Amino acid sequence: MFPVEPAYRLLVCLTALCAVSAVSLETEAAPSGSRERPLVVMLGSEPATLDPLLATDANGVRISHQLIFETLVRLDDNLEIVPGLARWQRLTPTHYRFRVTGGVRFHNGAALTAEDAVYTLRRFMAPEVASPYGGALREKIAAVQVLDDATFEVRLNAPYAAFLSDLILPVVSSQQGAIPTPWGDLNGSGPFRFESREVGKIVLVRNPDYRAPAGVARVVLKVVKDESTRLLKFRKGDVHLGINVLPLDKLVRFQRPPLKRKYRILEAPGLSYQYLGFNLADPVLSKHAVRKALAHAINVEALIEHRQKGHSTRATGLLAPGSPYADPALQPIPYDPQRARRLLDEAGFPQRDGRRFSLTYKTSTDRSAVIQARIIQSDLRGVGIELEVRSYEWATFYHDIRKGNFQLYSLRWIGVSDPAFLYELLHSRRTPPLGRNRGGYASPVVDALLERARLEPDVAKRRDLYRQVHRRVYADLPYLSLWHNNNVAIVSRALEGMRLHPSGGFEHLAAVRWSRP
Repeated sequence: MFPVEPAYRLLVCLTALCAVSAVSLETEAAPSGSRERPLVVMLGSEPATLDPLLATDANGVRISHQLIFETLVRLDDNLEIVPGLARWQRLTPTHYRFRVTGGVRFHNGAALTAEDAVYTLRRFMAPEVASPYGGALREKIAAVQVLDDATFEVRLNAPYAAFLSDLILPVVSSQQGAIPTPWGDLNGSGPFRFESREVGKIVLVRNPDYRAPAGVARVVLKVVKDESTRLLKFRKGDVHLGINVLPLDKLVRFQRPPLKRKYRILEAPGLSYQYLGFNLADPVLSKHAVRKALAHAINVEALIEHRQKGHSTRATGLLAPGSPYADPALQPIPYDPQRARRLLDEAGFPQRDGRRFSLTYKTSTDRSAVIQARIIQSDLRGVGIELEVRSYEWATFYHDIRKGNFQLYSLRWIGVSDPAFLYELLHSRRTPPLGRNRGGYASPVVDALLERARLEPDVAKRRDLYRQVHRRVYADLPYLSLWHNNNVAIVSRALEGMRLHPSGGFEHLAAVRWSRP
């Protein structure tokens, strides 16, 4: 499992890895045969926070935004924006009216109203909160106003084409619920309530007041950072569900006994995008010829064949194959070490005594991520580049990436469905903390295209603008696109109702139930 960052509706892809809890499944489970036994879900890393205003890593968003809280609007299985806690009416290109769903209550019993929705938007936008979602909202929203208990309005500074995708945001209560947790007040309205946290384990319990109560009474989210231990947990039957938690080369073991008798595999196309990030402020990596040489020197096809086991597709950009906003004519950069050597010579880095220069590659301690780094290290050594691989616990690694403290790194964005996210990722004004242009990419041409595209209401014109962005970024190489992954879930045969959302998240976890004692 590679480190990931969520990205749909400006989520962000990618959580400190904690030690495995010593508490066994037997100590957590209800008596044998009980349909109220806990559902044990494996996580590969612990969320950095469940604070709904601050959560950006994949597991933090999945637990906080999808299980404990509910969002104003949501992304359905067809990647369409649909009502969540609010329905909308577009009065003009810059004027929206929303009506919140009636009968919804927070976990402390308070009714959810339009006042809470407006309070939520203002909290996300408040500079002192320092929410990673706040910058985009402050830029787009001119005013928010409560009309009555059920209705509020939003006025925009301009007719942003993808504004609704910015509202896949959890609604928090304007009256704090006084439910203390390690991450502050988690007084949500979602299908599960926060119960407890200890090292390597988070426990949620069913919200009995939820309009469609969850199919299981309790969810135990267990963090298992070691891949060998993860597989062992499945072998012992200590875990009931895991989504994208095992290396793809291990999945074959679930196609034969004894694991086949305990589990089934669900697989579906996903939105994850694995990439290699460059720091463009670095004196070596700022040279386009060097980045192009790296792209030719790394055998991505071999990585996919040996590490992904056919569960991935080569990428040419952030958007998944089949997206109408991606240029289908672009082809992945071919593996060509001879071309890489020529480019490096031309860039002023001749090989002397088998070496040209050295770079540092940062990664997490996740075994698959480290193996990927070692393979890339070997490929680059073949063209005279020494690569020092440094692995860190997730929190340290992710902090460095967010701060721009790197030369090379690899992460995965997940859930990118609307190309509006490219503004956050690529525009020169969206460097941290305002956005996620962590490598410092700056192109006046791309800036202008992104600015036009985000305001363009015509579907065909918007598509053409984003395809131009795709072509330009493909040529500039601020990132090396590696692959798009399928989502793979390992599901206990005692469970039913499990579905995979394209984001690979927990959107359908509340529908899971025990099919037999």
